[in-house]
Amino acid sequence: MNYSLVIKNFRFNSISRSYGFMPSRAVVVFWILLLTAFTSLSCAQGSYPIDFFYEMHYQPSYHSQEPPRLSPPESAVPITGKEIPLTVDDISTIVNPLPGERIDEGKFLYNINCAMCHGVSGKGDGTVLGLMINKYGYEPKLSPDLTTVKAFPDGFLYGIISNRDLVLTDPKQNKVMPQFQKLLTPDERWSIVNYIRSADFGN
Repeated sequence: MNYSLVIKNFRFNSISRSYGFMPSRAVVVFWILLLTAFTSLSCAQGSYPIDFFYEMHYQPSYHSQEPPRLSPPESAVPITGKEIPLTVDDISTIVNPLPGERIDEGKFLYNINCAMCHGVSGKGDGTVLGLMINKYGYEPKLSPDLTTVKAFPDGFLYGIISNRDLVLTDPKQNKVMPQFQKLLTPDERWSIVNYIRSADFGN
């Protein structure tokens, strides 16, 4: 007689009688499939995987798209210098340091950053501005037609490009034009001014 087999059957039957059920093969297969499905879903997109060795996954290395871990103090100045914020008085007296220069660069930057609202011709007929006016009822407070601003000094154009709040001072007013002092360097903004002044503007 195989005593080991008798002992195993006795233990299994005792456990089954204690819990009041006898697991069938179908029940066992069901639980195996359920466990498999749960394990698969735990690795699906948007879920948190079960990490066993997470040191390499959550490592403290720096990623260029992440903000700095420590914010610099407000009084900190970059080693390359810091741009002095413009005032309303500045835009009427500031002198263009690059008169007539870098027009090709200005045209390139204008077509990327300005043409969607002011239009390629500079007449304020850009696709995005037209959509905002016709669909959302936006009313620009300043004329988007840049062909009419040549009477203004270069500093005025540079000031509006840099910080539209120097002119649009109403806090309740919808302001859709970006502050390009946060996006473009001073030389890049002056190149846009020079392009608007050039004979090539709108052609």
